[in-house]
Amino acid sequence: MATVFTGSSSSSLTPGTESQPYAQCETAAYWFVNAAFLQEIKDSNPHLWHEVHRLRTLCELETSDLEKPQATIREFVSCLDELRDLLALQFALEESYGLISADSVAAKRIAESMSISQQSEAEEERQRMVRSVTDQHRCLYLQLIDLVEQAEELQYRGCEAKCLRMLAGSIERFSGDLTAHERLEAELIRMHDSRARAGGSQD
Repeated sequence: MATVFTGSSSSSLTPGTESQPYAQCETAAYWFVNAAFLQEIKDSNPHLWHEVHRLRTLCELETSDLEKPQATIREFVSCLDELRDLLALQFALEESYGLISADSVAAKRIAESMSISQQSEAEEERQRMVRSVTDQHRCLYLQLIDLVEQAEELQYRGCEAKCLRMLAGSIERFSGDLTAHERLEAELIRMHDSRARAGGSQD
């Protein structure tokens, strides 16, 4: 049974929903980053990264793959379907334990209790980064859902070598977006760790 990731970002948009009042909530949200949990979640899910690697390997189409496109598309469907569930779980865990959004009332109390140094441009940049990360979660998941549907349709109606190349190209673009996303999260973890060490040295 497929896992469905709904996303918890208040500013995430799906196609055709620009009129929804997400922007009203975004400015009131304050994000906590638990860098240790975020990194632990990534380290404890080797199956996800195995499937990511497998998908990238499948995109390196060889002559034998193109000669038997129907067999190859079945492998794509299997991998994409597995990756969809794994990525949904990964994103849900990250937003439950690694990236936590306060409601507007809690955010107001936090802002009032923060020192001037904590209300710096660096802190604002960290908040923007977290919002970008959670927005990307939803976008990446929707991209993956679309790829799953494309692959399943090709498997159902028959797949030719040309269609296989086009699907592989779309998957490679998704893979690039996922890599950029992971780099952004790694930078967020690094910034949080640096901040924690700096704060600890001042105590």
